[in-house]
Amino acid sequence: MTIEDMPIGTKIDIEVRFSGRNFTFNSEMVLLLDKNSILINPIVVNDKTLGFNDFITNLVAIVNNKAFLWENVKINLVRYEGAIYHKVTLEGEGKSYNRREAFRLYIGENMTIYYNTASGPTQISVLVKDISESGVGFITKEELDVNRMIRLKIKDQNVILDLTAVIIRKEHLPHLNSFLFGCKFNEKNNRLGKYIARRQVEILRSKLRTISSNSKK
Repeated sequence: MTIEDMPIGTKIDIEVRFSGRNFTFNSEMVLLLDKNSILINPIVVNDKTLGFNDFITNLVAIVNNKAFLWENVKINLVRYEGAIYHKVTLEGEGKSYNRREAFRLYIGENMTIYYNTASGPTQISVLVKDISESGVGFITKEELDVNRMIRLKIKDQNVILDLTAVIIRKEHLPHLNSFLFGCKFNEKNNRLGKYIARRQVEILRSKLRTISSNSKK
């Protein structure tokens, strides 16, 4: 796959590798500038356009439901015909790339899930392992059934995200005397995508501040 084979509107994921963790931000291709560079819609979180100069970045293009990877690309903010874009400079051909359907953000926080039983509504505290735009994983000692519907409420600034999902996978964790459950959300929630992007930016900024602070000691 070459960038000349990518049609306008191609879904683009920018993968950031930093401090041992991976982060993903979504965009789409706007224009082919030349054989080594494209313009993509600017990646904006909380009304701020992101900069990528401090990070190792990869580009993943989704074409005909297949993913293609370019590693170590360069990303700069540019103005083109009066508008702001991210310009991505990449070399060579993209390699076929096998990855999970959606980026999963590590959470590692206790949250409450809600579900119905024969005796009425029930709520329990679980350890939310990770979350993506398509599903969530959590750990609990409670033995829940596959195909059970659950609700998860996440506070995003001043808004509560009310998410409904179905348990599709269950794994016993003997060392924790617990179960790991994988759930799939019933519908797409645009606000959830913004929440995941914002959490990624917060983590990146926190790690940058820690590195900057340590370098001054």
